Amino acid sequence: MKWIHQVLCRASRIIEKFISGNSEKNAEGSFFTPPRSGSRKGRKSVAISKALSKAVTAIYTVGSLVIVCPSADMSNVVPLLHTIITSGSSGPKLNNLPGPSTSFQHEAPSFYIQGWLTMGKLCLADAKLAKNYIPLFVQVDPVALMFMLCLIDYYILSHLSIYILLQNTCVGA
Repeated sequence: MKWIHQVLCRASRIIEKFISGNSEKNAEGSFFTPPRSGSRKGRKSVAISKALSKAVTAIYTVGSLVIVCPSADMSNVVPLLHTIITSGSSGPKLNNLPGPSTSFQHEAPSFYIQGWLTMGKLCLADAKLAKNYIPLFVQVDPVALMFMLCLIDYYILSHLSIYILLQNTCVGA
């Protein structure tokens, strides 16, 4: 189980680095007159693209670890996922929360979507967490909500079919 903790720590560092990098980028301001151009901008966009790819992979890895080991301690990942899924939200309770002022939904959609999917997997593993996040899941775009529900159904059915297969194999043996 030590390897699960190591993977979770590394993934959370990558996610946190991407979130803080995005916050710093927005704090600097991207309003330059005239706009910046040249090779410097090209290198910066390649670096941002690589960081986004690493961050999306890290979130996906966390979601996979939740499925493999639901009892793993995810306490350091939940606040990061909360920051991702509430970024750019304008609800009355969400305005007072710390986090990025820009929406990952618009700036890094793959990161945002993977954050929701991973939070859904965490909620499947932890009923108490699920009760706390039901109001946020209700506020999600209906198309994304339907997609998440389909994934949850697939997850439950695949585990149920494995359970039935194992049960039939053990009974027949």
